[in-house]
Amino acid sequence: MSAMWKKVVLVGVVLFLGGCVSASSERRGADSFVEDNWVAWKIRSAYVNSEKVAAGNINVSVYNGKVLLTGTAVSQEEIADAIAIAKSTRGVLDVDSELVVQYMTAGEIAEDVWITNQVKVKLLADLAIAGFDVHVETTNKVVFLTGVAKTVAERDKAIGIAQSVKGVAEVVSYIEVEGSPYPPPGRKSIPKDSAKDNK
Repeated sequence: MSAMWKKVVLVGVVLFLGGCVSASSERRGADSFVEDNWVAWKIRSAYVNSEKVAAGNINVSVYNGKVLLTGTAVSQEEIADAIAIAKSTRGVLDVDSELVVQYMTAGEIAEDVWITNQVKVKLLADLAIAGFDVHVETTNKVVFLTGVAKTVAERDKAIGIAQSVKGVAEVVSYIEVEGSPYPPPGRKSIPKDSAKDNK
């Protein structure tokens, strides 16, 4: 990607986030931050142009070239097409899919958005967590976390914060611990009943 396009993407991302976040707040560095957002944009654009994928139902998270797809699809064929498009995108190192075949109502989607926002707010409010390094998506009350933590303790605290949000049914962590392989061995999936609701 040219330097000009990196600048364009970076400006767009900062504006989209309301100017409250800069690439320098990410541990992966400005170049990786911009490159990841460029890759995510290319995948989303490919979905929009595809006749086989409903772009609006699929969330695309990219961290250091590793893609996580979450959301819903109408069939296993759509999931396969979405994964294939992501894998064929230049700059992608690996693709994990948490896509499920499911129909969701507007109310359920709105609830997922509310949960995502609550998790983000709590992560950013916790001084012991580098909140900008943890990215959040929610599908049918299941929260997916991606990003990087300095230690296992920091990763687990981020998971606990997500568990504490009212309405969360499960937390699935793809958070990478610095110096460890991605995704974390065993893909941490924690049912909500292991944590209390935040009243």
